[in-house]
Amino acid sequence: MSRSRITGGVILLIALFPLLVILFIPAAQVEGVLRRLLASQGYSFTADRFDKAFPLGITVRNVTIADSRGALLQLDRLTVRPAIISTLTGTPTFSAEAVVGSGKIDLLWGWGKRGGITADISGLSLEQVPFFRNVAGATVKGSFMGEVRLTGLLPRMNGTIKLEVKGGELADMKIGEMPLPAVTDETIQGMLRVRDGRGRVESLTFQGSGLYARLSGEIPLSASAPLELQLELMPKADFLEKQKFVFLLLVKYLDSPGHYRLPLRGSLAKPSLF
Repeated sequence: MSRSRITGGVILLIALFPLLVILFIPAAQVEGVLRRLLASQGYSFTADRFDKAFPLGITVRNVTIADSRGALLQLDRLTVRPAIISTLTGTPTFSAEAVVGSGKIDLLWGWGKRGGITADISGLSLEQVPFFRNVAGATVKGSFMGEVRLTGLLPRMNGTIKLEVKGGELADMKIGEMPLPAVTDETIQGMLRVRDGRGRVESLTFQGSGLYARLSGEIPLSASAPLELQLELMPKADFLEKQKFVFLLLVKYLDSPGHYRLPLRGSLAKPSLF
């Protein structure tokens, strides 16, 4: 047998492997592997049902991923399928569809030179994401929509991440031990550009009836990598008066009347003010 045929057979076997797993391995065993994989990273996984999806795929219902602080993510339904054509042509690819209340997440993830991540999020109610409450200790509300367009492989991906939140409410937010002003009825819009695995916030603005804020700077895609961000707060006079205690604590960051500039350092997992 020629070397080219052997190489082609190996590539085909690798491409078919995800399909064979879904076809022949019982869903309960796949669930067990997933539990052990997450447990090795310090997370727990629970689900009410773990079934095969027609024609090829796996559907999980009432999913909760948690750590020692509590639930981080809860999904009403998650369905994962291989993208057969891409997989058979040498780029192993999976599609995933998640439902969270009235929100929907569609994701396509491929490996190899032509791989990348494409995701679209619509109608996601942020109060249904327990991460903010259990990890950040904050109350976060609003309707979230976004899109992810990344090419390449982790950790050196390239592309853009866009987001928008309407009717945003943020309360009990802190950076380290420093409280931030509570806001309601905010419109949040932003774009993160990713180059070689490192992100730059090109525009992320918070605009409501009493406060305009802007976040800019470098942000890593790793939870432990250092931050180099700057948060600007520009409150109106009546908003500042209503929350004057918070702004008194922030007075060292006042660089001109009505303009606060906060340098954010630390990491995504543990941000702090410089």
